[in-house]
Amino acid sequence: MNSIKGFYPVILIPHSIRQFCADNPIQNLEENATFKIKQPFPPRLPVFNNFRYYLVIQFWIASAVVVMLVNWRFGMSVIAFWSSLVCASISALAAFSYLRFVDFQVRDRYNKRLAEYQKQLVEYESYQLRCLQSKGKESEQYISLLRKRSKLLKRLLKEIVQPPVSQGKKEVQQGVSEKQFFVYLCRYFSGFYDFCMGGEFPIPGTSFCYTADFILVHQPTGLAIDIEIDEPYDGRTGKPHHCVDRNKDNQRNRFFLERNWVVIRFSELQVVKYPDACCKAIARVISQIAGDYRGLAMLQNVVDLLFQKQWTTKEAIYMAKTKFRNSYL
Repeated sequence: MNSIKGFYPVILIPHSIRQFCADNPIQNLEENATFKIKQPFPPRLPVFNNFRYYLVIQFWIASAVVVMLVNWRFGMSVIAFWSSLVCASISALAAFSYLRFVDFQVRDRYNKRLAEYQKQLVEYESYQLRCLQSKGKESEQYISLLRKRSKLLKRLLKEIVQPPVSQGKKEVQQGVSEKQFFVYLCRYFSGFYDFCMGGEFPIPGTSFCYTADFILVHQPTGLAIDIEIDEPYDGRTGKPHHCVDRNKDNQRNRFFLERNWVVIRFSELQVVKYPDACCKAIARVISQIAGDYRGLAMLQNVVDLLFQKQWTTKEAIYMAKTKFRNSYL
């Protein structure tokens, strides 16, 4: 249920569901008494503070100003003046290069830990699937425990999840990526799930509604998921969309979380280029919350979804100018 902050996919779980999972953890089946794979957790995203670079630039400017003042006040030879400026510049450049090198090292270590985490996650899921596919008394007892847990979760969600006022409205604008991804949802989630495109949720105090790109409901438990596809800019106007430095998406996410909906946001690029991997990410969330591994079993041979950095307003404007969406649509 963990996602990497600042990257797609964005996975948000309501507090009520997190609390239920903490109070009712899914037990791990063990293949034998001496071998057990523990669930891995993603590495913490490193924080890069650009303020350090600004300090270096300010130091260089201050040094240059001091040299000029000394030259104006006391008079320095031309050689001494330029030597002082060159020394200050070299010092600033050395400090700047060192900071860049340190950031590169931190980013490289993070990428290695992230790759190791993804490898461990695949091993853990394969382990769980092997356990579920094994036959015998222990497996039957485990499935029985999962069924009891599912009933408890369904009872909880039935009372707290607020359903949409309408589903699958035809007048909802649907892009090419939404229509294509819906085909994949039908392929992997038909049978034990209710899903549709475009569910409307009234915004209190206004005449407007939030419209979900996709609604996916896990029938055995009632787990409700709002699935969104985020594009960096409007295809007609070039206006930035879904920018991480704006609060619009955060307000919308809080709206759904307060109504006990899980929110999963993919970038448009991820959905277009890696639709199977996106479905695997959805199936993984369902398995971690509801303990239902059927969807994940169908997708166990699919490569995990690659993370994509969320964009800022400035980056979205640049993407619009360079027609970034044309590279994958």
